[in-house]
Formats: sequence, structure tokens, C-alpha cells
Amino acid sequence: MATAVRITRTDTRGFTEWFVDFLRSELAPYPGRGAIVARMVIAATITMILIMTFRIPSGATGPLYAFLISRESLVSTAKSAINVLIAFGLAAVFIPVGATMFASIPITHFLWEAFSIFLIFFLIRTLSNYNIASGLGLLGTSALAIWYLPGPAELNVERTLWQVLSPVIGAAVTFAVEAVFHAFNKQDELLTGVDTRLEAIETVLKDYASGTPVSRQTEHSLTQYAMTGVGMLRRMLARSSYEQLYRAQMTAVVSLIGRSVDFAAGMIHAYRAVSGEDGQLAAAMAKQVAELRKCLKTRSKPPLIEQVATISSLSLLRELEEMIVLIPRVFEGTTSLETFSAFAHVPEERNRGVFVRDAFTNPEHVRYALAGCLAGMLCYVFYVSLAWPELSTSVTTCVLTALSNIGASRQKQVLRLAGAVIGGFVFGMGAQIFVLPYIDSITGFTLLFIAVSTVAAWVGTSSSRLSYCGLQIALAFYLIHVNDPTIQTSLTIARDRALGVLLGIAMMWLVFDRLQPKTAVQEMVGTFAKNLALLADLVTVELHPGDSAAIASTRKLRDRIYANFAAVNAQADAVPFEIGSKRSMHMAARDRIRRWQAMLRTFYLLDLALVQYRAFGAIENLPEEMKTSLDFFEKSCARTLVEMAGYLETEREEGPEIHPKTISEATISAGLEKAVSGPQQENISSIVRELSGILGRMRSEILAAPLFAIE
Repeated sequence: MATAVRITRTDTRGFTEWFVDFLRSELAPYPGRGAIVARMVIAATITMILIMTFRIPSGATGPLYAFLISRESLVSTAKSAINVLIAFGLAAVFIPVGATMFASIPITHFLWEAFSIFLIFFLIRTLSNYNIASGLGLLGTSALAIWYLPGPAELNVERTLWQVLSPVIGAAVTFAVEAVFHAFNKQDELLTGVDTRLEAIETVLKDYASGTPVSRQTEHSLTQYAMTGVGMLRRMLARSSYEQLYRAQMTAVVSLIGRSVDFAAGMIHAYRAVSGEDGQLAAAMAKQVAELRKCLKTRSKPPLIEQVATISSLSLLRELEEMIVLIPRVFEGTTSLETFSAFAHVPEERNRGVFVRDAFTNPEHVRYALAGCLAGMLCYVFYVSLAWPELSTSVTTCVLTALSNIGASRQKQVLRLAGAVIGGFVFGMGAQIFVLPYIDSITGFTLLFIAVSTVAAWVGTSSSRLSYCGLQIALAFYLIHVNDPTIQTSLTIARDRALGVLLGIAMMWLVFDRLQPKTAVQEMVGTFAKNLALLADLVTVELHPGDSAAIASTRKLRDRIYANFAAVNAQADAVPFEIGSKRSMHMAARDRIRRWQAMLRTFYLLDLALVQYRAFGAIENLPEEMKTSLDFFEKSCARTLVEMAGYLETEREEGPEIHPKTISEATISAGLEKAVSGPQQENISSIVRELSGILGRMRSEILAAPLFAIE
């Protein structure tokens, strides 16, 4: 039985020290960031100049779409622009028709506003297309502010149509900028994406071979590739004009590279260095990857690769070698690789329907829409009761907040508040006081606009932990300076619009965080525990060669586990933002969960290798004694995982006390401990031993101290 060993915390930083390191890492440049920022700023600036030149009112949402439209590929950008047109066309019909029917009587006007806001939040939650949801939300809330009191219908209709024009211009300009960029950028984006991933793997292997530590940049790149998967590359393939055979071959290659990235990312988190024999294997593999990169870039057939005879002590390294060996065989046509796609980390294709699959069956969507409606109507009642229509930006802020899906609880509030203060008060009102009095031409204002947009775009191209702050900076600044086709020098207007943004933030905080509070640490621990239980199901999954139904079921289970890994990371990123008396306890739990998450991810990758052996029939060819022992081991692992999940769930609910619970230990039976013959049987035995070791270490650490123990 493993002995419980107390693990020292690795992250003992206070909030200030952590936040400085957080900003430093998020704002650091990375390859391609400057180009993305330049394209965003160019699109936003051209849109602003057109709005100012032709004096289009309510133009703030125009340049904002330079931040919202997809830049994944030229095709996706075109689709995003078309979807914007569809969304604004629908809203331009719904708002005037509804207002004509209900806006004349106060009580029906109030109910129509409430229903409209409810519908906007429901569509944000249930529409499968993000751009249509954002378009409906932004135009809907902006137009509702026009109709907030009965007035001349003709004038209100005209103002509503002006609301449509500015974002349409923004979408069209953004597409034009992207088209020009792709016209001058002659690189094959698919081959570039494949090459950059192989380059990161080659760098890791070279570092292992030379005995030098893996660089932070390489570690960050591989981790990012592992988290995002190869879904973008698959979509590029689906939309490409390659011949059918080459497309099929590259589909298999992309699947294999996705697995390879996962193995490489798992290695650098589990092993900072390798033994001498493993270093020699890594050196040979690095040469093989370099040759693969050369052949793939020139679209020539790579030579077949033979596995190195050395038996590696690292299962992940051996599995990575098998993936690399298989890539040239794709072009030989000697190996069927369709089954590998079931185990490559590819996000599910976006729902092809208008709504998500559970749009009208999941009550969570209605609860979410009711909460959003309450926040929006609180803003509406507040500014109408005070006859302060300039605060109508608060409802738009509620919608933009709802469009964000990052983090949890106070993380969102910090980003919203910081973005509103920086964009509205620092840049917005600061420019009115210190810059605009000295500007008398569109040229000077354009330079100011470029400077602020560059800052917002740079922040907006950070990871999901910070990117929303960039959008909020742009929104607050544009509402002050671009919403009217003139240089805005009135501090009153700037004050009202900035206060409107703060009012929207406050109401969303009140409704979503105070009336239904959920801390990030509770969500983090709960999701991690759920993943332990799901992995127990994956360990004992029944899978046989050619069983397409079982493969499809395994893929769904894998997708849920993979999504939970991402959710745990997102919640872990949110924990440091939760400042309070229990922060040190929550940070201690975060430290432990992040460590166990890395171990669990390695366990997951290795177990997928066993599942893959089942799919190819390798398990059925094992000796009967070994198959029986493997079955015993898998059931033992599943029991241990389920008991660890239950233990952590109790820790989350009951607090930091020590609980007198026990967790069974995954054991390896005698049939697997015996020496086996054949490389495949040796690989399976090696994987099993490593899986048992990972579970043993996790079990020991979980039992060593309460989850929330500071020391």
C-alpha cells in the first residue's frame, strides 16, 4: 500500500505578485500576434473613418466588429460577415414591428421590452452561430434604447436602420481587410499548421536528446496546441480544394499529429529530463520528424520509418514514436487509419442546425435567459425611472457580458470593471481632457483611435483569461468617441456612457454572482471529480475491432473528458481573482488540483493508448492469463478513480477538515508483473505499470492532507 506523502505547495504568491506575473505572461508577444493586431486595428480604423466621413449615427458597434468577427480563415470570415447581415436583417424587422404593436401603451411597452431582452438572452444561449447571436444582441439592445419611450415612429425607424448600417460596414470592412491579407499571404495555412506542431515536437525531442531543459516557449506552444486540438486544421481540409486522395491522406496525418502533440505535451509536464537511452531514442526521433517536415512542406512522399530497437522506459515516448512511424505509411496506403480519428482530440463540429441540440429541452437555457432578462430590466427600470436615457449603454453591456464565456465569478467582474475603467475613464475621458482640445482634424483623431485600438486589440488577443478585457476597453472607448459622428468633447456624455457600462456590469454581478453564487474553486473541484468518474468509465470501456457504435460512444466519452480538462483549467485560472479571507485556502486547493490535473491528463493519454490497442484487436491476441490480469487491473483502476472522485466531492462540500475515508489502491496482478515476450506485450505492460504508478501517487497525495490545507 502506498504511503501518504505530504506535498509542498508550489505557488505561494500573494495576489499582487501573482497578478504582475499573470499580466507579464498574457501580454508577452507570440508568433503571429502582431499581424492579428494589425489587421484588427486596420479594419476598425477604416470603419471609423467611413462612419465619421459619412456622419453615420450610433456607429460604436461598427469598429467593434473588427474584434468579434472570426479570422480562422478567409472562408470563416466571409461566413461571419454574411451571418452579421442575416442577424441585423432579422433584428431590423423584429424591433420596428414589435414597437409598432406594443410601444404606444406603457404597460405593453414594458412587457415588450422585457420579452425582447429575454428573447435576446435566450438566443445568445441557444443559437449555434455566435455571430448571429452577437449581432441580434447588440442591435436589439441598442434599438430598444431608441424605443424606450413612445415617440415619432418614423424617426425611431430611421434611427433603427442607422443602427444596422454601422455594424454592416464594420463586417464588410473586416472581410475586405482579411481578403487583402490572404491575397498577399501565399502560405498554405494547413501545411503551416502541421509544420509548426511538428516543429514544436522536434524541439522537445532535441532538448531531451541534449539533456537541456525544455524552453518555456516550447512548453507554452505545445500546451496551447494540445488544448486547442486540430479542429481548425480539419475545417481547413474540409473547405480546401485538394484532390480527394491527398485530402484523405492529410486527414489521417492531422489525426496522427493531434495525438503526437498530446503525447509530447504530456511528456514535458511529466518528465523534465530523460535517461541516456531515452535521450538516444529522442535524438533518432528528432531526425525522423525533421525529415517528415521537409517532405510535408514540399508535398513529397516521406520515406518509411522503422522503429528504434531500444526499449524505452517512458510509455509516452514510445507511443509518440509509434505515431511518427505511422505518418509515412499514410502515403503508402498500407495501413488503415480510420480508427485513429476516434482518438484524436478534434472538437465536435459545430451544430449545423440553427439552434443547439438541447435548445428547447434544457431548462438551464430558460433560467439563464430569465437571469439575463432580470439584469437587463433592472438597468432599464433604473434609467427610465430617473429619465436618464444616456445610461441605456448598460443593457448593451449586459449582452456583451453574456457573450463572454470565460472564467467564472469574480474573474469576469475584474475584467469587466478593468476594461470599463481603462476604456471609459482613462482613455475615453482622459482623451477628452488632455488630447481632444488640441485636435482639429480627422487625422489627429485617427492617430488617437489607432493608439487606443492597438492597446485593446493587443489585450484582446491574449488567452481567454484576459481577452474579454480588450473587448471591454474597445466598447467603452467607442461608445464615447464613435457613437456620434463628431469629435466628442462633452464630459457629460462621456460620463453618462461610462456610467452606463458600470451599471450594466453591476447588475450582471448582482444577478449572476450574488443571487446564484458559485465560487470558481467549487466548480474546479466538482468538475475535476466528475472527470475522475468519467475516466473510470473510459478505463473499463468495451471495444472491439470494427465496432463502429462502440467507437462512436468512446468518442463522445472522450470529448466529455477533454472538455472537462479545459473547464478545470478555466476555473483554476479564475481562482486567483477571488480575493477574500479564504483566498489562501482556495489557492492551496488550486495548487493541488493543477498538479493532479497534469497527472490525470498523463493517465488519460496512456489509457487512450490501451483503448486504441483494443480498437485494433491487439488485446485479443494477448495470452489468456494476461487478458484476465489486464481486466482485473482495469476494474481496480476504475474503483480507485470512483473512490477518489467521491472523496474530493466530500472535501468540496464539507470544508478543510480531515475525513476518515479510505481509497482503494489500483494493483497490478501477477500476470502483468511477469516478464512478457514481444514488443507489443512489453508496451502494454509498460503502460499498465505507469498507469498504476500515476494512480498510486495521486492517491497518496489526496490522502496526505485536506484539499484546503494551507500547509
